[in-house]
Amino acid sequence: MIVTHENSMKIYREFAANPPNAPLKQLKPLHKDPYKHEGKNIVSVIRTDEREKGIRRAVELLGGVEPMLMGVNGNVLIKPNCNTDDPYPRDTHYDTVRTIAELLIEAGQKPENITVGDMSGRARGLPTRTTMENLGITDVVEDMGLNISYFEEEEWVIVEPDAAMWWPNGLRIPRTVYEAERIIFTPILRSHTSATFTCGLKLGVGLIDAEERDWLHNGENFYEKMMDINLAYQVDMVIADAMKLNTGYRTEPEDEVEPGIITASNNMVASDAVSAALLKHYGTVRVVDNDTQDQIQFKLAKKLGLGKPNLSEIEINGENLSEDKGFQNQLDYIMSELR
Repeated sequence: MIVTHENSMKIYREFAANPPNAPLKQLKPLHKDPYKHEGKNIVSVIRTDEREKGIRRAVELLGGVEPMLMGVNGNVLIKPNCNTDDPYPRDTHYDTVRTIAELLIEAGQKPENITVGDMSGRARGLPTRTTMENLGITDVVEDMGLNISYFEEEEWVIVEPDAAMWWPNGLRIPRTVYEAERIIFTPILRSHTSATFTCGLKLGVGLIDAEERDWLHNGENFYEKMMDINLAYQVDMVIADAMKLNTGYRTEPEDEVEPGIITASNNMVASDAVSAALLKHYGTVRVVDNDTQDQIQFKLAKKLGLGKPNLSEIEINGENLSEDKGFQNQLDYIMSELR
């Protein structure tokens, strides 16, 4: 099925005009992060020519999925980037979802307790059901016996993080997200008109409803509102796919480069700091205008206690699976940006 701008906007406007009834729920307390090492967040940086091998090794270097699953009796949510139905590198590759699900199942998580969920964008993404099908993610879910969640079709709840200053009525998030015992983000990397760049911290926009997206995009305090969204839930692992990325204003093939990088981290800020440095290394528009640590997303993240984009709080573990002599230059550049 074709996803069109006109149809997506129609669905979006109907959703925004009729926001779902959502009960107020107590914000869930943060659970212990099992991956921190000597107070530092970890980022595995893997150079690979094979996505599955890269993901598996990145997660292994982080510590595996087993520590994250300790004490988990319920659902694990995999949150891909399904903003539009444009294929990777614009949106999450279906093999990324498959490999993460395989890792969870191999560690003992039952397929029926793994959910893949998102709400697609308004420009040309809704309905999410169709976008996920077009991206090949639905086939993965059905093949593996997982659950799939299209947030605009489901129940929502409201949470009120104390530090979320830009959401006076609280944040409305899907019940699926609220009830998930663990959450894994799978961002792609690219420039963004409003947010400068898209990685993990921006991925949370897919967890708010249409009315809130109107509030986010009303032309005022976009960065502050976007960062506050990340206070409504806890992300336990971020697996970022930079096998390819686009360095231009849009998604033209001539602006596409192939870093061949997969990263895994326990922290969104640490993951995004490495991703932003990589984007800058390849001359990505907007990102090159500032030093990585001076990006406004990271300044706000520090104020909110989400993390710091600095090697004082980040430990980077790099590994070259492809024997690419250029990998050390990639890694050295990332390290220099975060010192």
